[in-house]
Amino acid sequence: MKRFFFFIFLLNSLLSISQNDTETTGSVSEIGFYTTHTAWTENTIKKELKTVFPGISFVDDAPEIIDKTMAYVEAITNVEEDYPAHDMEYLSYFAEGFTETQKDNLTASKNAFIVVLYYETKDVFGHSKKLFDWVYNKTKNTDFFIYDGEVREYFTPKTWKENRVDAWENGIPNAIRQLTLHSYRQYEFCRSITFGMQRFGLPDLVIEDSPCSNVSSASEFLTIIAQLLLERTQIKDKKLLVDLDAIQNTEFKNIIVSTVNDDAKKKVTISFNTSVPMEEGDPLNELYRVDFNNKAFKNPQAYESEVYKQLFGVEDEITNISHNDEITAASERAKEKLPELRALFNEGLDQETLLLKAPFITDEGGNEWMWVEVTRWRGSTIDGILQNEPYYIKNLKSGAKVTVQQADIFDYILYKADGTTEGNETGKLIEKYGN
Repeated sequence: MKRFFFFIFLLNSLLSISQNDTETTGSVSEIGFYTTHTAWTENTIKKELKTVFPGISFVDDAPEIIDKTMAYVEAITNVEEDYPAHDMEYLSYFAEGFTETQKDNLTASKNAFIVVLYYETKDVFGHSKKLFDWVYNKTKNTDFFIYDGEVREYFTPKTWKENRVDAWENGIPNAIRQLTLHSYRQYEFCRSITFGMQRFGLPDLVIEDSPCSNVSSASEFLTIIAQLLLERTQIKDKKLLVDLDAIQNTEFKNIIVSTVNDDAKKKVTISFNTSVPMEEGDPLNELYRVDFNNKAFKNPQAYESEVYKQLFGVEDEITNISHNDEITAASERAKEKLPELRALFNEGLDQETLLLKAPFITDEGGNEWMWVEVTRWRGSTIDGILQNEPYYIKNLKSGAKVTVQQADIFDYILYKADGTTEGNETGKLIEKYGN
C-alpha cells in the first residue's frame, strides 16, 4: 500500500466543472505533460488522438453534457504562468519514484501540454486504458514528466507504466495503483478521501470524524470499497456488502489478505451518505461518505472501530505485569513531559497524533491500562477515543469516547509528521518483562 500522509493540497485545476453549476453525464481524465526541451503541437496531438479514439471531437471548454468522446488540448509555452508544476514540498509527497534531479527538472519545465478527455460512462474502462497506453507510448524514451490531474500526482514514464498501464487484470484496474488518498486533520478528528474515481464513472469516497490513529485503516478500507465498485459490486439502497473474499483482482487481494488477522470475519455491510457537500480541495466529483452512525453504538467512532474489527480482525494482546522500579521510573519521566504535551496539543496538532495510556477500572475492580487518542485537553481533564479492545471491561469497546485525568496518565506516544514516534518507553520495558 502507498503511505498516506496528513496533508491537503489546494490547486486550481484546468478542469473546473462544479457539481452545483455544471452537470456532467460521463467521465473525465486530465493529463498534463512537462518537458524542459521538446514542445508538441496541438495538430499533432489531435491527429494521434483521432487514431486512438475514432470519431473524437475537440472542444474549447468543458462540456455541460458528455454524450460522446471529446477532448480539450492545449500547448503551454508560458508554463510558470499558465500551468506551473507544484513546489518541491508537494513533490516530496506526490512524485513517487522521482530523483531530486528529476524534481528539479520538472519544476524548471519550459513547455507543457494538456489533454483532457471526456467520455461516456459506458466507455470508462476501455477509454481509460487506451488513454493510459497512449500516454506511455508518447512519453517513453523521452524527458517528459506526466501529471495526472484526477489524482493530482506526478509520474515518470516508468512509474506511469507501473501504475497506469500494467495495473489491470481482466480489463479491471487495480485501485491501489490507480487512486490517491489524502488524509488530514479536521479539528479533533481526521478526514480521508479518495481521488481518481471520476474517470471510471464512480463517486469518490470519504470517511470523516475518524480518529487520526485510524488513518491507515480508513485509507485501506476506502481502497477496498473502491476496488469492489470498480469490479461492479453494486450499492443498493445506499448499502454495500464489503466482502474481502469477493475481490477479484489477484494483486489487490494478495496485498489485502496480508493485512488481515486470523480472527477476521472479512465481511461487513456498510451504509453511505450520498449527499455530501464538496469542500475546498476535494475531487471535482460526486462524493459518498461512509456512514458510521449506528444506534447500537454510543458514537460513530466506536462503530467505525467495530467495522475494522469485523473486516480485519484484532491485533491487541493483553500483557499482565507488575510495575517494577525500572518501569515506574520510565513512567515518571513520561509524566514530567505531560505539561509540554498539553501545550503542544492545545497549540493545535497538524500532522501529529497524540496517544496517552490511562487506567480503566475492570469489572472485577482492577486496572486495565489502555491507549487513548487525545481529542480535547482542558486543565487536568482529557477527552479522547479509546484505541484498545478491552479484555476485562464488558461494557466498554474500542472507539468509545472516554475521559481520563492527567494525574492518572502512565505514558504517551506522539506520532510525528515525518513518520517517527516519541515516547512509549514503558512499552518496551513491559514487552521485556511481561507475562
